[in-house]
Amino acid sequence: MGYDLLKYREQVMEQANRALDAAWPERKGEDFVRQSRWAISEFKKILTEMSAEGFDQVEQSRTYRFLGSVYADLEPALGKEMLLKAKEAYQTAETLIEGQSNKLEQAKLNFNFANTLRLIEPNDMEQLQEAKQRLLDARTFFSKNDAQYLTQVDAALNSVDNLLRIAPLAKTVQKNIDDMSVLQKQLLAGGKVSEVAEKTHEIMKRRGGAAGIAGQLKDIVDSLPPDLKKDKRFRAIEQQMNGLTDQILNKGGPDKDKSQILDILRERLKSEVHNGKVKGNRAESIQGILDHFGTLLSGDKDDASTILTKIVELRKGIGIYIDKLHYLSHGINRPPAGSRAADLVELNWQLRRFLHEEMNRSEKGEVESKTALEMSIRATKLDRRIYESGTDNSQAMIIEKEELRPLALEIRYFSGRMNSMPARPIWHSAQIPVDSNAVLYSGSAKLKALVAASCQCLGLEIIAEPIGENYAGARWQQLQKALTTVFDLRVKKGQQMSSVTYELGIALTLGKPVVVLVSEDQIIPFDVDVNPVVLTGGPEDDSTLASAIDQSAIWTYPRSRENASLKTLEYILSMYQRPQQNIYVDQTLRMLTDLRKTPDSLAISQTLVKFFDYLKDGETMLICPRWSPVYAEVNNPRLFHVMPFKQKWSDKVTEVTREVNEAAGVKYVRGDEVAEPNIIRSIWEEIAKASYVLADLTGFNANVALELGIAHTLGKKVLMMGQGDPKAHIFHSISKLRVMSYDIKDIEKTLGKKVTNFILSK
Repeated sequence: MGYDLLKYREQVMEQANRALDAAWPERKGEDFVRQSRWAISEFKKILTEMSAEGFDQVEQSRTYRFLGSVYADLEPALGKEMLLKAKEAYQTAETLIEGQSNKLEQAKLNFNFANTLRLIEPNDMEQLQEAKQRLLDARTFFSKNDAQYLTQVDAALNSVDNLLRIAPLAKTVQKNIDDMSVLQKQLLAGGKVSEVAEKTHEIMKRRGGAAGIAGQLKDIVDSLPPDLKKDKRFRAIEQQMNGLTDQILNKGGPDKDKSQILDILRERLKSEVHNGKVKGNRAESIQGILDHFGTLLSGDKDDASTILTKIVELRKGIGIYIDKLHYLSHGINRPPAGSRAADLVELNWQLRRFLHEEMNRSEKGEVESKTALEMSIRATKLDRRIYESGTDNSQAMIIEKEELRPLALEIRYFSGRMNSMPARPIWHSAQIPVDSNAVLYSGSAKLKALVAASCQCLGLEIIAEPIGENYAGARWQQLQKALTTVFDLRVKKGQQMSSVTYELGIALTLGKPVVVLVSEDQIIPFDVDVNPVVLTGGPEDDSTLASAIDQSAIWTYPRSRENASLKTLEYILSMYQRPQQNIYVDQTLRMLTDLRKTPDSLAISQTLVKFFDYLKDGETMLICPRWSPVYAEVNNPRLFHVMPFKQKWSDKVTEVTREVNEAAGVKYVRGDEVAEPNIIRSIWEEIAKASYVLADLTGFNANVALELGIAHTLGKKVLMMGQGDPKAHIFHSISKLRVMSYDIKDIEKTLGKKVTNFILSK
């Protein structure tokens, strides 16, 4: 009897599958529904009989799994209730199989259960995470035991990953809808219009406002593969998103006085139809865009969820990670390998990838979102221009020079927006704009020819080293001007090495991309968070160097551990009080104060640029260092001692200096005493927090020179000292600066006294 029951169960499932195949993919129609309901009825009878006869629990679990799959297949025809019934069947199946040893059945159940969970509520993050974990568990088993199922599991995993990307966006949309409804009720109940308007403005800026939402949805549409884009349904969605994006960028998003961007767009459409600018099918098409986006922004919960679910459904079973956007379909053959255009496609992809990740990053402001969207569109158009250059290397290099590098520079500024901070460099000169084709080289004359040749091949030019009395000031201007920088650490230790590492410290503090060149087996004397380029002296050095310079030209800032823009904002507002006599400075401070309410890192950075431009104090400028900004505490003075640590005299110098500081009520810090495991970051933070920096130049230590470059760029109060003749410790870049001498044999009187005077001086 048992065998016959199992055989009949398989026959019922086969008939249900045949009905499903006939109705696929719509899964609707009277015949499909009738046969599916019959299968459900038969499975229930089988389960009753199994329970009565005390059937094996694994077989009962498998029957509940079959029942759940038929319920789930009925969802398009009979609605969400079928998914809930499927979930209930799977839960029973899981209870029955718990503790059993049949791993294959458990894996199949996890797969079916996960597919139902992801469809029940596509915006439920917790449920989606459970679905993903079930799929991962199933994949682990199938990869080792039954690889035929991997394709299906991977497709489902891709779909869940997409839902996890979209769910926060959908939640924001729904929260906007709910909150707007509350505000509407407040207004109808007699609430203050000004308060409601302000709250409305805040709501519309969530996740970057309309630009943020459109950017993320555009990213979804862009990731569709070329073969799917040929389908008219996909083309329609792509057209809608492109039209909406254009509307947002041209209009700049919703006005403060409007509760929905749709009000603006619809009024604009009416106006253009009335004026004859938009006619016939085009008017209907644009109206379709507005209706489509309207259901997303203004529809009820089911509508919003349905729209987002449909977007995800379009992408089922296809590779939809960001990497799938690597090679876009422009209707043009990809540039052949070995061409300059092929290289530029890869460089531009790195920029595009960064922008895609930014558009999908949460907690962006409205200005950030709009800028990321706008630059992403430009990068996509640039990609097509590169494709069009094909094998014409000269045309590709024109595109690189005139379009790719300037865009890369803008994206670099964007990536460093959270690192903006004020500085007062010791070189009092105007801020110099970047030349997108200029390279600064610091190192030996011998290697300079190789670097110059690589730059020439790339259409770049090395900045000529300055000659004359004001070498340091001219070099400072060149460091600002350079698109990228190259530092040769294969130079001799001593004076030449100190010159190179000093300028490297300046470049890092300015947030310049750096290429660090070393020899094989060379040990770098410091950790600068940069992977060095190894030159062997062989013929491959040319391509190695050119590739490194190429990569540096499209460098973006490492992702910060924190968003320090608010820290900088508060620091500026504490240092400059309103009202200011200069009306432009005063009004810019007011704008900065307003940004406290709606934080936006890019808006803060852009406003700070205006602020320092209006300030014109001849000293302060805005920089974007490689590391997050840190500020000194006004009531907690501290001295950071920059010195070699392993010399015989190091501990003696430390002891005397520490005593002098403690007597003056100043906290003393030596570089090797900090707890931060990342050495260069700890050095950066200590220099940035320091009220005073004492630099011991004795012995031309490379670390000391690098840290001195950081301190001079920030404009810290620095005392430079060295043992014996001061001239013995000076390298070219600081030849015009004062270095004081101390005697190690009479250290208390010579070093101690001068450090005391340094701390106490105004």
